[in-house]
Amino acid sequence: MTSPTRSPARNREQREASEMRQRAPADAVSIVLEVPFHDLDPLFVAWHGWYYKYFEIARTALFRAHHIDAVDMIPLNLGFYVVETRARHIKPLRYGERFRVAAWFTEHESRVGVAYEVTSEKEGHRVARGKTTLVTTHRTKHGPGEDEMLFETPKVLVDRILGPRVAVEGANVPGTT
Repeated sequence: MTSPTRSPARNREQREASEMRQRAPADAVSIVLEVPFHDLDPLFVAWHGWYYKYFEIARTALFRAHHIDAVDMIPLNLGFYVVETRARHIKPLRYGERFRVAAWFTEHESRVGVAYEVTSEKEGHRVARGKTTLVTTHRTKHGPGEDEMLFETPKVLVDRILGPRVAVEGANVPGTT
C-alpha cells in the first residue's frame, strides 16, 4: 500500500505549525513590556489585537540590531511589506503584568520570516507566540509610490541578517556589548 503524497500547501502548513511551536532560541532579540490600562478589554486582560503591536515592537528591535529597520532601508531603495501574520494565544496577559517578547528570524531567502514568543516575567510561562512574513520591495522613492516586489531577498539584506548585530536601547540583544 502506498502512502498518499502531501500537497505543497499541506507541507507548508505543517512547517508553519512546527515553527509556531518552537521556543525562542538563546540568541533571540527580546524586549520587556508591561500591559498598560489602555490595552485592556472589558474582561481586564490585554485585548488580543494588541499582541500584534507587541510583536511589532520586538520586530523593530530585531531589525535595528541587524541594520534593516525602516531608516536603514531608505538609502538602499528597499522596503518591506507584511504579507502574512499569525498569532496563537495561550494565556491572557493582565493589567500591569510584565512580559518579554522575543523575536528571531525563521527564513530570509525569498521572504523574511520573524517568529515571536511572549512569556510572562512573573510566571515564566509562554502566553502567546506568533509569526510575521515580509517581502522585500525595490522602492524608487521614499513614501507612497510604485514599489516592485522582489522574489529574492537582496544579498545586502541577507548579509545583514546573518552578520553581526549591534546593541539596541531597551532591548536584550545577545552577542553585543
